[in-house]
Amino acid sequence: MDSAVACSRTEGRLQKYELEMAQHPIRARMCGFGEKDRRPLDPPPVVRLRVRDDRGEFIHSEDVEMWRFVVSATLWAPHSDNDRSIVINPNTLPSSVPMYQSTTSSSAAAASVMSLSEPVKVRNLVGTTVSNAYLLKDHNDQLNIFFIFHDLSVRTEGQFRLKFQFTIIPSEEDPRAFVESVAWSSVFEVYSAKTFPGMTDSTELSKAFATQGIKITIRKNSRGRAYPSRADGDDDDDDDGPPSAAIR
Repeated sequence: MDSAVACSRTEGRLQKYELEMAQHPIRARMCGFGEKDRRPLDPPPVVRLRVRDDRGEFIHSEDVEMWRFVVSATLWAPHSDNDRSIVINPNTLPSSVPMYQSTTSSSAAAASVMSLSEPVKVRNLVGTTVSNAYLLKDHNDQLNIFFIFHDLSVRTEGQFRLKFQFTIIPSEEDPRAFVESVAWSSVFEVYSAKTFPGMTDSTELSKAFATQGIKITIRKNSRGRAYPSRADGDDDDDDDGPPSAAIR
């Protein structure tokens, strides 16, 4: 199931929220366990929110008060409900390492010690995992509420999918927060550096967002040089490297 629906009462009105995928990620190059290397999911995942009133009719997006709307992303196994957002850094796994080398007759053999440090757990899904709402026109000139995840990267290779959860930031009037709606991405592949086939063509949706000031790197073709959106100021000539993208 790609989406789930929930009801919430806003300012005395019962509203129904429907979160759905507007753009699925297809692939990415693993970013490993360094802190600087980023290999964003391609194309950038985008989710769309539709709001119905208590009569079941869609409310125009421009009439929705969305300043408290947020969507968070987590990483999951492709065909099971197993969270893959956390992974053990393999560089911190215990191993037998030489402690010192003795040259005395009483200690002729090299001594070693097993590391007693606990393995370090790190986020497998890196980048900005929470998005605010954006009121934008899509490639069909339709105005909608979107949540854009432009810089998500995955440390390890394999198949995954993303789970997106929509919530409303609590206020003094309504201090409780609930998951109002959920959407799932399709299964995507994360490749090693040697097997990565390269970035895909920029989608029409990404191009539409770029023309409205969203800083997403736009590519001419899947193996060619990238050119920046009008809101971007840097080129990126590495077809499988990290685009210099950021949401403004």
